[in-house]
Amino acid sequence: MLLLVEMEKDFSTFDSSMEGAKGLPLGVRMGLTLADVWLSTCRLREINGEFCQRMIQARRPWVLALWHHSLVYALFRFRHVRCAIMVSASKDGELVANALKRWGQIPVRGSSNRHGVRALRQMARLMKEKGLPGGIVADGSQGPAFKAQPGAVYLAREAGCPIIPMGMEVRPCYRFKSWDRTMLPLPFSKVWIAYGDPIEVPRDLDRRGLESALVRLENGLNFARMAASQAAFQGGP
Repeated sequence: MLLLVEMEKDFSTFDSSMEGAKGLPLGVRMGLTLADVWLSTCRLREINGEFCQRMIQARRPWVLALWHHSLVYALFRFRHVRCAIMVSASKDGELVANALKRWGQIPVRGSSNRHGVRALRQMARLMKEKGLPGGIVADGSQGPAFKAQPGAVYLAREAGCPIIPMGMEVRPCYRFKSWDRTMLPLPFSKVWIAYGDPIEVPRDLDRRGLESALVRLENGLNFARMAASQAAFQGGP
């Protein structure tokens, strides 16, 4: 059950040196600085995030799974938490990878049709060795939207850690004309993020276990999304 309990503490363990910022083209750095300023005007409320906070403080790996439509603000939200993040191997993923490097993150390039399995294994190894969280969009880089794909489940199995589903609501926001209607918060928007209960993935996962895990993941993501929407309907932060 998802408890509507507002977080009281920031779970940041980030080194503010912004490792990886050097060497980026000037235009990219200027654009990312503008994004920093833009998104920092948003007001954020987080719900049920205590488990994530404890895992980060203990430096234990865990997988943050989210729907692709909430990616923009999610990347900004976790800019102060050093983690490994799966980024599309396509050209469109280059800008995201640059943003992550600037924020001191570790982008792992891969997708369902380009080096996906190898990237997941590399990411899992990095998470275990360094005690890092890992971030991945559950519906992939091409969709279909709100349909869980196996990536997050396989990553959790390889890393031996739980999955935390995340849902988001933003008001007001601009929605891109993309397959998932990606949300871009407008300046001074209100953002609600809700976290679902941990989903454990057995190491000896078989086909039936995979199907069950995907159902639990999809339900958890949709439940977290509804919880964020409910909190937005009840009132802003």
